[in-house]
Amino acid sequence: MKKILFLAVMAVMCTQTIDAQRKGGEKKTLEQMVENLDKKLDLTDEQEKQITALYKDFFNQKVSREDRKAKMDELNSKISLLLTDEQKAKFDKMKSEPRKRTR
Repeated sequence: MKKILFLAVMAVMCTQTIDAQRKGGEKKTLEQMVENLDKKLDLTDEQEKQITALYKDFFNQKVSREDRKAKMDELNSKISLLLTDEQKAKFDKMKSEPRKRTR
């Protein structure tokens, strides 16, 4: 009886440890990312197409972990060039806000 109880407790503890190591939530698809930007920035159809193309190019690149931040900054600056002044202000505010992870 003690062995069964011990194994049950160990199984629960291992499950919690494994769950704690998972990253927060599922990854967003390219379309979801552009849709999110569209909701927040009210993009035109042309802007959506251009931003989608930029994201596709970005995600098709093989980038090392060290270079990822620089490439992401480059992507954000390219996106900023496509936006109006009002959209740029909202985009900059979005980038400066801390990311909220949902579980």
